[in-house]
Amino acid sequence: LTRCCVFLSEVTLALLDAATDKDSEVQEQVRKSILTLGKQQPDRVLAMCQDYLLKHPKLVVSHRVVILQTIELIVSCRIEEISPSRIKSIISLASDEMTRSKEVIPDWQQAASNILVAVGNKHINDIMEEILSKFQPGVLPHFFVVQTLANLSDSNVYGMVPFLNAILGTMLPMLSMAKQDNIKWVFSSALSHFSDSILEYLANLDKAPDPSVRKDTFSSDIYAAFEILFNNWLQSREPKLRLTVAEAVGSMCHLMASDKLEEQIPRLVPAILSLYKKNNEHYIISKSLCQVLDASVNMGSRVLEAQLEALLFALHQQVSAPVDYSNPPTVKNHNEVLRCFSLIANSFPDRLVMFVLQKLENSNERSRMGSLAVLRHLINSSTSTMESKKLLILASIRQPMADHSNKVKRVVQVISAMAHHGYLELEGGELLVRFIVQHCALPDTQRPTDPEEVTNESLRSMCDNTLHLLTTTVGRLADVLWPKLLFYLTPSQYTNATTPLCKSLIVLGSKKKNNQEPSFKIDFTREALDDDKWVCQLAAESTRYLPTYNNALEEKSFLYRCIGVTLQHCFNKDLVKKQLHEVLLAARHNDAVEREGVAMGVGLCANSHLEGTLAKLDEFGKSDAFKKSPSIFNLLKERNDVEVEKVKSTLILCYGQVAANAPPEKILNRIDQDILRCISKHFNTKDLTMKLSLIQSVGLIARAISECVKKQGYIFSRKQELITVMLVIIADSKNSRHVLVFYFFHCSGQDHERERAITATAHILAYYLDNLTVKNMVSFHNLGALLGRLSPRCSDPVPAVRAAAVECIHTLLYIQLRYEGFSLDYKDESVDSLLLLKDRLENPDHSVLYKTCSDLTKVMSKRLPQQQLTTLVFMLFEGLVDSQTNCCRASTVILNTLLKNRGGGLQDMVTHGLPLSWELKKTKGLQKTAL
Repeated sequence: LTRCCVFLSEVTLALLDAATDKDSEVQEQVRKSILTLGKQQPDRVLAMCQDYLLKHPKLVVSHRVVILQTIELIVSCRIEEISPSRIKSIISLASDEMTRSKEVIPDWQQAASNILVAVGNKHINDIMEEILSKFQPGVLPHFFVVQTLANLSDSNVYGMVPFLNAILGTMLPMLSMAKQDNIKWVFSSALSHFSDSILEYLANLDKAPDPSVRKDTFSSDIYAAFEILFNNWLQSREPKLRLTVAEAVGSMCHLMASDKLEEQIPRLVPAILSLYKKNNEHYIISKSLCQVLDASVNMGSRVLEAQLEALLFALHQQVSAPVDYSNPPTVKNHNEVLRCFSLIANSFPDRLVMFVLQKLENSNERSRMGSLAVLRHLINSSTSTMESKKLLILASIRQPMADHSNKVKRVVQVISAMAHHGYLELEGGELLVRFIVQHCALPDTQRPTDPEEVTNESLRSMCDNTLHLLTTTVGRLADVLWPKLLFYLTPSQYTNATTPLCKSLIVLGSKKKNNQEPSFKIDFTREALDDDKWVCQLAAESTRYLPTYNNALEEKSFLYRCIGVTLQHCFNKDLVKKQLHEVLLAARHNDAVEREGVAMGVGLCANSHLEGTLAKLDEFGKSDAFKKSPSIFNLLKERNDVEVEKVKSTLILCYGQVAANAPPEKILNRIDQDILRCISKHFNTKDLTMKLSLIQSVGLIARAISECVKKQGYIFSRKQELITVMLVIIADSKNSRHVLVFYFFHCSGQDHERERAITATAHILAYYLDNLTVKNMVSFHNLGALLGRLSPRCSDPVPAVRAAAVECIHTLLYIQLRYEGFSLDYKDESVDSLLLLKDRLENPDHSVLYKTCSDLTKVMSKRLPQQQLTTLVFMLFEGLVDSQTNCCRASTVILNTLLKNRGGGLQDMVTHGLPLSWELKKTKGLQKTAL
């Protein structure tokens, strides 16, 4: 222990010696190091610091400052652990260091003062005994004695306020003795701090040690001090002193007797306002004015109204000044001025609102911006006061909305505030919505801009964000925005606003749909519309900007659905055909999303206009669009590079969507007469995109027929043709070993494409099974390939893909049972158990998915013919390099389970020399991956 103490002493002494270094970083490191030691042994280290200062009275100031700062740090963090005797000696040391020189030496004396303040947070009585000994009546105290008292009143309100009555009594005579500006400054600063501390004490009497303290305890002394500061010191030529006096006067107003304050207001308000012209820094002036107004309003001043005109004029000038957000005082000043307006609004709302609205008509741009800032603040902060002014404000806001200046057009911030407080729900509120949408559609700025100018891009971004904010946070606006925002999707002047509009409409529509709100369904009937032109215009105008639409899948889908639903409810059949033609002509057929979007819109239209839609599709199928000619898109630019196959793919998808969306009682005959006749022309295509479109459409057609047959028992004449198409797809053809639809699964990394394709396959397989008869029985030799492609999808990242994959496998195994001769009503318990696995596949946990895949494989291995086994194995080899990691892992699980259950059969086949060599060569690399 003795050695440790010696070591501590030696290290501390070495550090204290090192504190003389002039490098600020070294000084900082010395402070930190001594603090670390002081936290462990506070009394000992403090004693060494104290002794060092006493033994070296001639240390340079910078060296003394570092040691004093270190003492403060130790005291601040270990005050509870320091002995009473050490506390007293530290107080004595700090007091002596602070007042040894009569000259003001800020760094040294401030460091000593800070020690006293730190100790005073815990030992206020000891500190006050020392400080008051140097604060005697009739003698001007040391600058830092007053400064320490001021800082103590901030740091320990409850400890200091009980002393303030006596301190004020001693201080008052000293004020008339002060001649130097720095002494006047420190007295003014102290009075400001004392007043704030008293106000805080009075505001929290329930926590105060003496709850009997009242304002009038201090009123007379505060008023006496106020008279000296206001009548004499406020006139000083020194700007810093004037501002500190103004700050003190503002704080002291709350403690003055009401009659005294009322008496001073006619002089006080003009005096503070005059300071704006005398000082460059305005924050302290505005803060003081705010305190004077607060005190005046609280006591119900009768003379304040006479000052109103000058007040409003000066405050409006301040609020109209530019705010430099990199300069905190200008931001603080702006906020204080806005608080002043709030206080005036409480007592004089009518005069204030009329004044601000009149300023909106001012030709000066900054003046208009200032008025908008005040309006926004009042709407947000003075809700009850502004309630009766809503219609007036709503009417007056139209003028800045028409302003040519983008700076003034930031009125959108005011509109946002109005939206949160119910203004947009009033008559005329729709104009404010239109304003936001208009500026969401602003074009880019075409010319170099002034750094202070608000660019079109900036204003557009602000409006985009505001529309999103109103959509997502102001719930009651939903019925204002829905379905009104739909109107803005169509006129050309709002084209650039398409993205934010679609985002908002998707949010609004989804909420209403999920909440099952009746208003979600838009009544487009003649009776519900003032003018059918609105619907027609929406359909007509929507096609104008489609060639330049470059947004996300969700927004495109929404847009095409919008067009389709609108045409669905349009009564002008000629217009419907015309718009269908425009949609088909304007589409970018090379874009898969656009092809499907067009098909979706056409299908929705067919719900009400089946005859016209089919006629238009038939006409489009015979048009020049299917001839490779640069003139086919004579209304559009650069369209001669569109491949005819892609246009045909769009047409095929359209027929599938028509089948899916048309009325069931009408569609069956049209499938027989029109749809299959038109798409059957493309069955022999070699183009992958067309093949995929055929698969998707056939799936939709199959589902539509199945639904209709279930409801009506209707059998149509071309059913055999549809079944033949499915046989080509499902049972493989002589010219291709790979089944097309599953090749698509293997190569696609897009979630929505895999989901779409496998869902279509599930529909096709289900329809094929329902219509399987002896007549169309062929050798179903591709079961292994199909299961090999499908089974890894049972672990796909997309839940819908996993569920559809199990349905496909279930259907395939029943198809195999039919081929084996089992009756149509035969039920296999093990195959049906697959459907029970679907619930487990909803769990995204990998271990659950892989266990489910293993259980599924056991069922497959039980029902799979021996001759299909090798094909299944090699298809699973290819699954080891699937685009989805989950599916690669599932392939290993399925292979492992399959080999455990049926591996013996494979061994027999190898032993008997069955022709596996070609498969082995083909999958050489995949076998290495599997191993």
